[in-house]
This record gives sequence, structure tokens and C-alpha cells, in this order.
Amino acid sequence: GSLLAAAAMFVFGAAFWMSPLPYGTLGRTAQGDAAAGAALLQHFPATGTYILPGVYNDEEILNKLYQSGPIATIHFTREGRDVMSPKVFLFGYLHMLATVLLIAVLLRLALPALASYGLRVGFVVAAGLAAAVFSQLGEPIWWHHPWPWHLWTALYIVGAWSAAGLVLAA
Repeated sequence: GSLLAAAAMFVFGAAFWMSPLPYGTLGRTAQGDAAAGAALLQHFPATGTYILPGVYNDEEILNKLYQSGPIATIHFTREGRDVMSPKVFLFGYLHMLATVLLIAVLLRLALPALASYGLRVGFVVAAGLAAAVFSQLGEPIWWHHPWPWHLWTALYIVGAWSAAGLVLAA
């Protein structure tokens, strides 16, 4: 059941992320991606996550930098990679399988109270909604990210958990 539920999650994810809808929230670089990439290489010394303004600034400077902007979180990888190698798909499926196994544990623990298929699906959807709200909607609040991308990502999480729930509940 978990293997099939992870496959359902995978298929839902492929359909969701191949849609142009979530990408309509993303901005474009002013002078092209190559120029922006060259600037990133110049300013960021190593692969990692950078938060600007950095919390390493003293409080007065940090406040001034926050008030004047820009504010950014940058997940940066210096070296190139294939856009979608088979390894990405394999690790993506394994990530989904690990998630589904954890969902199955939750479902098993709650099973005595979930007598019908609809209740079991509803339980998994509610757990997915809780995961999405916690993991995605805090980013705009705490890290000042724009809302639209995180709303789409939260929708994806609820949809993926729903796809898994439809299979696991059976």
C-alpha cells in the first residue's frame, strides 16, 4: 500500500509541477539569469543558505538593513547540476515513500477511530493540511517571503497527501 501511495503522490507531483500555474508567482531577473548567476558567484563564497540581512550584523545595523531592504533568503549551489536526472526522480520517490510510511504509522495509530474509508482519507488530508500550514505558511511570516509561492507549495502538499490518503485508506 505504501509503495502504491508513494506512486500516487509521485504522479500527482508530476502533474502539479508540470503545470505552469505555480510558476506564475515567480519573478524574473532584470538582466537575465546568466548575469544574475555571475553576480551570485561573485558575492556568495560557498554552497549554502544565505539570509539577507544576515543575523550576524549587530542589532542596530540589522534593523536599518531590514527597514531599507532588500530582504532575501537564498539557497545557493555553486556547482551545476542536471535539471532532472534519474537520480533526482529516484530520491524524490524515496522521499515520498518515507513520508508515506510515516503517514501509514499515523493512520495505523488512529485506525480504531476511523472505521470508514472516508474518515481514513479525511484523517490523512487533515494531517497533510497541518503539515502544509506549518511548513509553508510560516515562511512568509517569519522570513518575509512573498506569500504566493508558499501558498502554491502548501496546495501541493495537501494534494500530495490527499493522493496518498486515497490509496492508504483503502
